[in-house]
Amino acid sequence: MTNKSRLHYIIILFADLSAIYVSIIIAFCTRIWIESFYPLIPLTHPLLSYIQRWWIIFIILAVITFHKGYGIVVTVWDELLILFKSLLLSFLIVWAILSLQKETEAVSRIIVTLSFFYMIASLPLIRFLAKYLMYKAFDERMESFLIGEKGEAENKLVKSLNSEWYSGYRIKSIVNDISDINNVETCFIPVWYADEETVKNLKKKVKNLIMVSEGFGFSFMSTEIMTFLDKDMALITTKNGLLSGRKVFLKRVFDIILSFFILVFSIPLFLLIPILIKIDSRGPVFFSHTRCGLNMASFNMLKFRTMHANSGELIEKYINENPEAYNDLKERNKIKEDPRITGFGKFLRKTSLDELPQLFNVMKGDMSIVGPRPDSKEALTDYYKDYKEIYMKVKPGITGLWQVSGRSDINYSKRVKLDYQYVLNWSLWFDIVIILKTFRAIISGKGAY
Repeated sequence: MTNKSRLHYIIILFADLSAIYVSIIIAFCTRIWIESFYPLIPLTHPLLSYIQRWWIIFIILAVITFHKGYGIVVTVWDELLILFKSLLLSFLIVWAILSLQKETEAVSRIIVTLSFFYMIASLPLIRFLAKYLMYKAFDERMESFLIGEKGEAENKLVKSLNSEWYSGYRIKSIVNDISDINNVETCFIPVWYADEETVKNLKKKVKNLIMVSEGFGFSFMSTEIMTFLDKDMALITTKNGLLSGRKVFLKRVFDIILSFFILVFSIPLFLLIPILIKIDSRGPVFFSHTRCGLNMASFNMLKFRTMHANSGELIEKYINENPEAYNDLKERNKIKEDPRITGFGKFLRKTSLDELPQLFNVMKGDMSIVGPRPDSKEALTDYYKDYKEIYMKVKPGITGLWQVSGRSDINYSKRVKLDYQYVLNWSLWFDIVIILKTFRAIISGKGAY
């Protein structure tokens, strides 16, 4: 380990300690505040008695270490998952120890619970700030190398990896001859160069060897390696995402629960939006379009109407006057400055509020919260081709990888590959990440028209 990497780990550890102690202090203050308006058993122990319980802090740090929270974490989403799992397990361990030692009366259960609740927010936030200062503001990232030739694919990988400042690595150069690699902390290697002999030779010289897959067709998420020492071989297993019945059931439960809560909180919008649609233009409040769902079964997808009632005439006239717009309409099924869209409809599309009625499609079972883009049979026949078989086995989604990767700026070809990647690599956390990224995409407004 180099001095720079050692310093980075110390800074992250200090950030975690700061977040833990800050959470305990805020939890203690919150407990006092609650007592001011709600009758509780008076506190008989000071704040110092919680801070001095070093074993609680030790357990949290040990569990984060066990989940490799101080190792190679490339993206903020990986780190969020690691911290969430670590805090959940730490909470259960701490409560078990307190119960076995009969210390639940010696501490406030409210303070202990609130401490972990606040840590869920404070640990990722303070870590992010620490990494932002180290890697983004002062660019103190650790230098690394990419193994391979200086081709277009390799240059693209370098650009993509270097843009992920959160990883803490900056690829200095592309190295073709592995004999030039000596005493290097970290190297990245594309999977198309990662044959057994190359990897074996590199592991003698490199502490951290990270394989990179660029292709959408690969399914490397949720990959496990099982080694048979007596047979001199290893098995690399990749889980099959949404082609598993158990995972389909889990996703359905998640969809129903989340849709129900969103619908309840969206009641004011369902009352206000129809009124504004009627004020803005003539026509029905809702728009229904036939799309393909599970096993290519047709269903009527609901949306708030965003187009004029005579949209067919308007688009025909616009295409005649602007022939170049025809290609965009064919590639994306959307065009910029679309004359069919009403004034209020532009706002609904930019904020994705026009898709709120699709929650009823989710509750009914036609759609999912996250999934492939819902499309017509014609689009599936023309663009999905070899991917059609995969698409048929899952429900389309209100949002998906296509939306958080560019929305309407994504052409059909790339959208199909994104859908394929999603299906093969599905996990519940993957859905949560996409939902969180959807909010960011809506706020930015990029690709919405």
